[in-house]
Amino acid sequence: MAVLLAVLGLSTFGHAENPAAAIKKAVERSRLDQPGTKPFHLKAELAPSRARDRGSNRTGEIETWWASPKQWKREVRSPEFHQVAIVNGDQEWQRNEGEYFPEWLREVAVALIDPVPNMDHVLEEVETGEVRKLMGMTHFSWMMMSTDGSVEKGMGCGIAIADSTGLLLYGGCLGWGGEYKDYKSFHGRMVARVVSAGSPEVTAKVTTLEDLRDTPSGFFDTATSGGDRPLLRTVVVEEGSLRKNLLPMTPLAWPALQDGPLEGGVTTQVLVDHIGNVREIGTIVSDNAGVSEVAGKAISAMRFKPYMQDGVAVQVVSRITMPFKTVRPAGAENFESARTYFERGRRTGFPVAENGPPYLLHAEFQAKVKGGTIEKGEYTDTWKSDKEWRREARIANSRYVRARNGETRYELTEGPDAPALKLVLKFMEPIPAIDTFVESDWRIKRDTIDSVKTVRVLTGYESPDGTLDPEHARGYWFDESGKLVKTYYLGFETRRSQFENFGEMEIARQIKVLRNGAVAMLIHVTEVGSLGNVPASAFELPGHEWTRAFTEDVR
Repeated sequence: MAVLLAVLGLSTFGHAENPAAAIKKAVERSRLDQPGTKPFHLKAELAPSRARDRGSNRTGEIETWWASPKQWKREVRSPEFHQVAIVNGDQEWQRNEGEYFPEWLREVAVALIDPVPNMDHVLEEVETGEVRKLMGMTHFSWMMMSTDGSVEKGMGCGIAIADSTGLLLYGGCLGWGGEYKDYKSFHGRMVARVVSAGSPEVTAKVTTLEDLRDTPSGFFDTATSGGDRPLLRTVVVEEGSLRKNLLPMTPLAWPALQDGPLEGGVTTQVLVDHIGNVREIGTIVSDNAGVSEVAGKAISAMRFKPYMQDGVAVQVVSRITMPFKTVRPAGAENFESARTYFERGRRTGFPVAENGPPYLLHAEFQAKVKGGTIEKGEYTDTWKSDKEWRREARIANSRYVRARNGETRYELTEGPDAPALKLVLKFMEPIPAIDTFVESDWRIKRDTIDSVKTVRVLTGYESPDGTLDPEHARGYWFDESGKLVKTYYLGFETRRSQFENFGEMEIARQIKVLRNGAVAMLIHVTEVGSLGNVPASAFELPGHEWTRAFTEDVR
């Protein structure tokens, strides 16, 4: 989530009154391994968060017995690794089974006890980062840059607090992170009983959190036999430090790319074991997703000299960044950018484009309402300027309104069919806002729609037979003049037709909305013309102020 928010570049609310204090308070309310916490015994069961990841082998168990910050014992188990660790004062003891400590397992083990393990660094970043209010939470974000010396690439870091409770919702950066749910009190500490982390994501469910009682003699003994030396440790370091240990590697041959930028950067998080092998890589962040697979394989094949700390080889969590440069396939057509098609489509068919002249647009539509009947609805778009407008859809006893007056935006939702009415606004103006997409996410090719030659701009999964993923795929089809004639969004397909001139553009008078091939809604633009005198109060909805955040809709 943090990555996503950083990439989207959402509108900023400005800094909270004291963001560092708010975060510190939230973490201290939940952190277990701090002075004053009552001794506890905690046990959690681990499993993949999603059914599709059940074969990832990311299952296990974590158990902690904690008497004080300087006296505790922890056991972690997974199919590939088992560790018992004891801390007693200045002494430590470990017994390890497995070739390396998986980073996903380590991060979950830490997150259960200490959700933000490097608090001082996080507070420093928050002081100069961005603060946004969205969906009932305050999100603090910053960018962590990394470089191989020739190209620099950022990954988003962030932390979020629920406005209603002041508790941590999620957070993460290099070497730590998690999402926290189901808080319950434990002697004054609010402890998340469900913690999710990693990619593929793992969810830890706390099955036991109780007072620590009756530990047997020698339970925290670090002098017992059978321990491993040296201790297995994991350290987080900057990329430059890790790269000093990189062994020579074969130069990469990047694939020819049909879509997106031909040069840019790639970066990801890595775990390197104590002998220098790359054991885990995180999500690939790239200026062109077409190189991600090759980059991932190359990074996995990297080899390093053991990283030494205090004379001992340790595991390392760091970043690997690299540049790429490639070409188009032989004979491939060079398309314009997705941004160009979107901007041209907006100018060609939507009167709101480029802050055009004031207008009033009316439309009628038919749709099935919650009661099961097919009803007639109305849509009105009143546009005076970029900072004075109102869009409203009504059907039966429901309505949905968005408006803007100056710097204040509004949203009003009434009735059981308001979610469907929100979609009407989307169908009327479907092209995504320029500030909410990444160019490299889009694939472009030629297509034919009802004998009309088009250019398709698509993002998301498409099966080999051309079936689009209804949850994640989005597509836009533009004819040779630049007009938008078809869209695909959330499983809904729209067909735009009966174009008529309005000034220098052509507006679709009919929009047919299809779901699984059947007509779900039919929209007719009945009137579009110049706007008369409209009072400023028409663009206000007192008590329904709204902040544009985490949405691709401009209006």
